[in-house]
Amino acid sequence: MAVEPPTGPLKVLLWTTGRSLSNAFLQCMTYVPDTIAWHEPYSQLGKFSNVVEGPAVSKTVQELVKTLGGASAVAKIESGYDASDKDYDWLKEQLESDLPDGKRMLFAKAHGAYIRRFSLFDKLPQGFRHTFLIRNPKATIMSKLKMSLKLQARSVKLPELPRDQFRIYEYLIELLKYLKAEGLESRPIIIDADDLLANPKEMLEAYCNEVGIPFTEDLLTWPAGDDVMTKIWMVPKQTILTYRAVGVHDGTFASTGFHKPPTTTVDSSSAEDELMKQIPPILAQVFKGMVDREYTYYEELYAERLTLNK
Repeated sequence: MAVEPPTGPLKVLLWTTGRSLSNAFLQCMTYVPDTIAWHEPYSQLGKFSNVVEGPAVSKTVQELVKTLGGASAVAKIESGYDASDKDYDWLKEQLESDLPDGKRMLFAKAHGAYIRRFSLFDKLPQGFRHTFLIRNPKATIMSKLKMSLKLQARSVKLPELPRDQFRIYEYLIELLKYLKAEGLESRPIIIDADDLLANPKEMLEAYCNEVGIPFTEDLLTWPAGDDVMTKIWMVPKQTILTYRAVGVHDGTFASTGFHKPPTTTVDSSSAEDELMKQIPPILAQVFKGMVDREYTYYEELYAERLTLNK
């Protein structure tokens, strides 16, 4: 049975990794009535702000903004916010602010490793429930490699990635421990993407009940299209501009629900073999090493995940 709506405003952060169904999950939560949804507030701000240190991709995407028309093109974007002069203090203030009249929930999905990579622990907001979405590291890393190959085929310039780019679950665990130690979250909720795909209704309902989000089966489907990013989500105007040019999330925005892929790419040796043929041998060795290393940390989180029999 779905829980009753919370008596006061609810604020939830979903800490996750890239390529983990997190955009689909955010799409789902966006349609909880009276919700404000934030898309990757820390990393998206870091990409496009001129006043904070950002990720390796910052210089590349800022150059793309210039080629697409620069500040004048950004100003024409009707939704979102201009990130160029914003910093993490501004972001913390925005997340901690009272919700506008008529809004009952703020839901944000963010990359947990980003907080550790840029030492942003002091920029975490007060008053949030903290939850985690994880996914088999082989699946996430394979998906990242596929996306990189897809972008290269479109002649999109890719940045040199930092050495700790794939220290995802190690950093997620550090974030989780920090949240507990500082009293920001005493009982973090962890869900696994494969569990969600296998039993979307049951897992989503269990998550909502644990967090205090009113669940209805209407949340299991949503409209296709990128309106959710370009008109609804709180996201930099620069993100909208570059997304339209590159289309990184085309597959996500074509989705209408949590649908299990026809083949399980994680367990498909043929899919992995095909991917390995498309990258240099040295990268194939690095891929295996990253997956093996990440599994150790992933399994620590996986053991604490929300299951249907808990």
